Amino acid sequence: MQAHDTPYQVDGEVGRFTFTTHGVEQGSELRHRTSRWLFPPVQGKVWYRTCGFKEVALVHGVVDDSYRKTTALINRVRHQSAEDGTPSRTLCDTAEGEGQQILAQLERQADRILQEHHFSPEGEPQEEGAWGKASTCFSPEEVGEAIDACEVPDDWKAEMRTNPVSYEDPSSQVYTSMDDVGVKQQKAERDKKPPPKRRRKHPKEYVETTVAQVDHDDGSYVLVGSHMGGVLRLLLAFLLDNGLWKHGLTFLTDGQKTLQGAILRAFSWWGKVSLLLDWYHLEKKCKEQLSLAMKGRDLRNAALEKLRPLLWHGLTDRAIQFLGQLDPETIKREDAREGLIASLERNKPYIPCYAVRKELGLRNSSNRGEKANDLVVSERQKHNGMSWSPEGSVGLAAVTALVRNQEQDIWFDQNIVPFELARVA
Repeated sequence: MQAHDTPYQVDGEVGRFTFTTHGVEQGSELRHRTSRWLFPPVQGKVWYRTCGFKEVALVHGVVDDSYRKTTALINRVRHQSAEDGTPSRTLCDTAEGEGQQILAQLERQADRILQEHHFSPEGEPQEEGAWGKASTCFSPEEVGEAIDACEVPDDWKAEMRTNPVSYEDPSSQVYTSMDDVGVKQQKAERDKKPPPKRRRKHPKEYVETTVAQVDHDDGSYVLVGSHMGGVLRLLLAFLLDNGLWKHGLTFLTDGQKTLQGAILRAFSWWGKVSLLLDWYHLEKKCKEQLSLAMKGRDLRNAALEKLRPLLWHGLTDRAIQFLGQLDPETIKREDAREGLIASLERNKPYIPCYAVRKELGLRNSSNRGEKANDLVVSERQKHNGMSWSPEGSVGLAAVTALVRNQEQDIWFDQNIVPFELARVA
């Protein structure tokens, strides 16, 4: 830039100012440093990342591929050698830093949203409201028709009508699937290998990232965080900001006690909250526990063949009675059978009549949440023996969720997270 003199207005005084490559000077005094106006300060040899670089490196790079492969791609596109191009460590730091900025922005937005709707920072309402009061259910006549359509004995149908789980109208519900996804934790320092005879196996440590998939009508949104409480707080802010506070909440869970307890505590004041035990995880739990409890696969399969229809039709009491009456000669481990019975008793309020729900076209599975877990964390972070730091794992998950929610363009351009349902195919 060529220096030149021109009149300029600063602090109410008109004087002769010089524009240089360093900024705006008045005499020998540097009045304004131009770089500080346009760009945030950086340290050392850190480069400013353009929107184009972030799109190639993050959206089309590290979200799907390893840092090493993405680095090779970027350097090839930019015609740079490995020595002169972007190092993989720099790319890793860029992705982690971008993810942490996204999470920080979401926290700031959640603070603002909760304050605007008169909630405490912890997510407790400070005023009474019609939270979830607009939730509706299928009529008794519609439910009765669905029960009659099931080809089961009449005494089963009578018990199916008393199942405690209601049949929600999907248009008046927000469906949420939540789970913690664990990946291998990276060690702060590499251990020096001791002699083979002294080597001991240490238990693996894992980094947990909480992923929540929110669905309403044909829109979806993915929330991520480093712990369950933080994601539930983001979920509340998301519901309030998108006008979904009128609807009921239906959580599809895998039966984890801590998750169920956290949900009920976080939304105890919500008008209509339903917890449903996902059918896949219920069936899986029965298979695993009966495998431990019974003497051999044939006996287990025979028991499952009788147990599965009872649970599918929501007859939890009959299922518990059946397990209690199994022939003691077929039992290998009594504690496994008692553990399964205890699990069914604890989850009885959350075990619906899956057969009737299927007739009514309602969801029985948290598969959308499981798919979100795979897309956001598992597919990228669980292969080839990779290990992660807590900040690196959740940071990359935040970037992946940003792309999944179709928010990357406005974020890279304006540092804004729209925080809106995305129409995801």
